[in-house]
Amino acid sequence: MDNYLDIANSPGMWLACSAIIVVVFFQAVRLTVISLRAGQEIGMTKQQLMSAFRSGFTTALVPSIAILLGLALLIPRLGLPFPWMRLSVIGSVTYELMAAGFAASELGLEGLTGDFDAVAFTTAVWVMSMGAIVGLVVVAFFTPKIKSLKDKVAGGDEGWMKVMTAAAFFGAVGYMVAQPVGKILERPIAKATMMANASPLMALLGGFFCMALLGIIIQVGKQNWLKEWALALAIIGGMAVAGLAFYWFGIGAGV
Repeated sequence: MDNYLDIANSPGMWLACSAIIVVVFFQAVRLTVISLRAGQEIGMTKQQLMSAFRSGFTTALVPSIAILLGLALLIPRLGLPFPWMRLSVIGSVTYELMAAGFAASELGLEGLTGDFDAVAFTTAVWVMSMGAIVGLVVVAFFTPKIKSLKDKVAGGDEGWMKVMTAAAFFGAVGYMVAQPVGKILERPIAKATMMANASPLMALLGGFFCMALLGIIIQVGKQNWLKEWALALAIIGGMAVAGLAFYWFGIGAGV
């Protein structure tokens, strides 16, 4: 096949991928409505609900910039419909880029920079789809059992349930925070390799100091309106520090 992108951008691909995105869109709308109703039932005011909505919206908006950049990288190799569907449904640009790159490398190409053909396109589509299917299958078929297990562990104690939920959340955040530090400290490595791996640590430190500064402004300066923007601004600060570290010191080059 001379130009596989004719298939990748064909009406059939658009139709198949759009159907999935429509389902996810209505799920998001439905969950938003359910959340607003639940908030009203527990006594939250309209102002509190809108504040929570704005905070969630701005927090989700900033990471979407990285997803759009990932989409721009995938389009020349995989067309628009499939990457658009994958990044709309799964939303992990790191996984999608890595999976597509691994698929191309296994075929002897230089990752996403190689010259794709129909075989490389098909392999990338299968690897990206099947590599993340375990989590979706677990959620689809075992969620009721997971809920039963959660109730059994908590024993109906709502206080213990809150502690368990908070511990799981902080454990997940701690794991993500530890990753950039672990890349630097896991073993003695060459300085060039350490510099290449230090980009996530720069983003982590940038986000940390931005959040600390915003916390001081909120507490000392009584600027409570910043609370719902703090996380989004800290993410932007982390991205900016990682970008400046790359531009000025070459940290992250060669990743």
